Amino acid sequence: MMASWMIDTQDAARFEIVRRAQALGITGNPDKAAHPLGPITLADGRSVNAHVVHAVDPIISDGVEIVMINRKHDPGMGKPALPGGFLDPTRGGVETAVQAAIREAMEEVGIELGDGELLGCRNFNRPFDVRVARSELPQYGIAEGDIFLVSTQAVRFDVPDLARTALVAGDDAEPGSARRVKIESLTKESVGVADHYDMIAAAFPGRLPV
Repeated sequence: MMASWMIDTQDAARFEIVRRAQALGITGNPDKAAHPLGPITLADGRSVNAHVVHAVDPIISDGVEIVMINRKHDPGMGKPALPGGFLDPTRGGVETAVQAAIREAMEEVGIELGDGELLGCRNFNRPFDVRVARSELPQYGIAEGDIFLVSTQAVRFDVPDLARTALVAGDDAEPGSARRVKIESLTKESVGVADHYDMIAAAFPGRLPV
């Protein structure tokens, strides 16, 4: 579990960490679960180490509805979002985005999935999701007090019998919040994480305003 709080939204370091992460040039599956980005100076003058940690967001749908949860933490705390999470390191390197999405779907909403389709490119332009580590996270090379940007990528899963599939919210979701939502009912304002809406719109071209 990545216990963390969000960096001050007025801190320009949020944009510097985005710039450094984008400079890595990663478009798809990363070769590590996290990458160091070097020291960075915060608005209060402190120098801390920066990192980018890679995540995935599964889009689980029957073409009519999509699985969503309400987020337990920021960004978007209490609002609808995709049931995603971080890529786990493995002995051989790191999970692929599809492998992580399958695992996260089981952990976050209790759905067992098969193969998924990787959508678009990995997104690093996320200054709204820069966090401060509350404790050491050795599996990601992060020390207490370091900051990290969360990059993400969408994976689409088509589940024809979704309407008959039981959903159970996991630890990172508000209890009882896992549910099916009509795709056309979503708006940019209703989705708690800005690029989650963009991912859903890209997965269903022409169905949502962009």
